[in-house]
Amino acid sequence: MKQKLSILVMLIAFMIILTSCGASDTAGDAKDTVSRFTEANPGSGGSINIPGYESLTLQAGSKSQRVYLFNPEKNAAYFVMTLTLENGETVWEGSALYPGEVFTDIMLNKSLEAGDYTATLHYDCFSVSDKEPLNGADIELKLIVYEKD
Repeated sequence: MKQKLSILVMLIAFMIILTSCGASDTAGDAKDTVSRFTEANPGSGGSINIPGYESLTLQAGSKSQRVYLFNPEKNAAYFVMTLTLENGETVWEGSALYPGEVFTDIMLNKSLEAGDYTATLHYDCFSVSDKEPLNGADIELKLIVYEKD
């Protein structure tokens, strides 16, 4: 009896580990993963710090991607980010990202083939206190899409 219970406990633990490994392309309602990297410490709201990226590295043939896109903890604004290819096609739009939070996993609208792409990461910024629109920004970057070995 103890052996059966041990096997059952190990099986449940294994299933929990598998489900925590991330989203797959087969998940119809997969969402982006947002984590808090630090507690928010909003500044005076006089300026917004927009992180700049020269490139993002993505995996070819998969909509599920690991990234690190963050909102600095001192901002008094939340971001809604959009990733658009040079041809105008939007490949990802994030949900609200509050100060001190980071996207660690995102789900693209479609998988990309291997290669280099010119893209724009657009930031729409909104006041945390009253949700009013603030200035936004466009960051031109290179998407480096690689084949998984």
